[in-house]
Amino acid sequence: MAAAASHAYRPHLPGVESLRAYAAFAIVIFHVIHLTQAPVPHSLEFMKWFFGYGVPLFFVVSAFSLAYGYEGKLSTKAQTTEFYLRRVLRIAPLYYLAVAVQLMSIKAQGYDMPSLGDIALSLGFVFNLSPHMVDGIAPASWSIGVEMLFYAAFPLLLAIATTLPRAIFLTAIFAAGAVAYTIIGSKLKVNPSFVVHGLAFNLPYFGFGLIAFQLFRLTPARLGWYLTFGALALTVAAWAAAPIFNRPGGGMYRSVLYMAAWGAPFGLLCLGMALRPPGLLSNPVTQFLGKISFGVYLAHPQVIFGLSRLGVYEAIQRLPGGSGLTFPLAVLVTCAAVIPLAWGLFVFVETPGIQMGRRIARRLVPSPPTAVEPPVAA
Repeated sequence: MAAAASHAYRPHLPGVESLRAYAAFAIVIFHVIHLTQAPVPHSLEFMKWFFGYGVPLFFVVSAFSLAYGYEGKLSTKAQTTEFYLRRVLRIAPLYYLAVAVQLMSIKAQGYDMPSLGDIALSLGFVFNLSPHMVDGIAPASWSIGVEMLFYAAFPLLLAIATTLPRAIFLTAIFAAGAVAYTIIGSKLKVNPSFVVHGLAFNLPYFGFGLIAFQLFRLTPARLGWYLTFGALALTVAAWAAAPIFNRPGGGMYRSVLYMAAWGAPFGLLCLGMALRPPGLLSNPVTQFLGKISFGVYLAHPQVIFGLSRLGVYEAIQRLPGGSGLTFPLAVLVTCAAVIPLAWGLFVFVETPGIQMGRRIARRLVPSPPTAVEPPVAA
């Protein structure tokens, strides 16, 4: 059995780290399409819509890995304080750098600067609670706002979801809350981003991560491959079912529940990849890309903007061969610029923060490591 017993050391899960790579680069491709207006081959048009689910995959992975790393390890005030400090020091250095770069870009281009209050909301990680600031200052940082609010509630949620039935019940409550939140937001005519990018809308994904962790404690490792490929089949089925749930007149609640239900194949995928990942899907390359995925996520919008200003995408689109050539080339050029930058950010920005968090943790709780460093979902 793949039980995650409460002990000091828990083995690293390379398959889960690989999932972070898939999530990050799905978002890179999604933004190459939408930020550059790159023509997409008809056979790949599903990427326009469904690669946006890379962020929900991050959320599922985040909840699973945090539960795996901290289950049974948040029972004292010192341990809880350690958890919060390590989360902040894991996220803040790179996130603050992304905010600073965006503020300099705004000033350089002559646009109106955010108010001091809006900057304070962003630096305090509570911008997700503001309708006009829900998307944050740094591009694509709305998910950081959701993630940090989830971190704030995580010790309580982990204490509630201690069994599979409890995790399922909690996720059902999250799904009902997402529907209610969307309906209320629609009636009040609030900023649509405040709904879709809000914590309440995205909580079901974290719930599916908690369900996956409880299943991980009960499932034999030998089933990992079968569960992984079953999850991929279920993901394809979810994609194929989109017209049924999103057709005109289908009802808002059906659309919201459909979007939330993507957490199920993602949770199953997380379970399979944690138990015994297929080498084709988890290998040194995908694990390396998963390690630097936070930098990939936060840096790629600026890379795309920079390449656009240099005319790179425009030049690519003028090449002969049609979208079957120009689209993959645009993605490859973007990744070629993003990957080394993300590696540098991991080494010189993320790693010092992680190490500082570990030093503080040893002072607060002087014992063997209380948890593996969980993956970050951005």
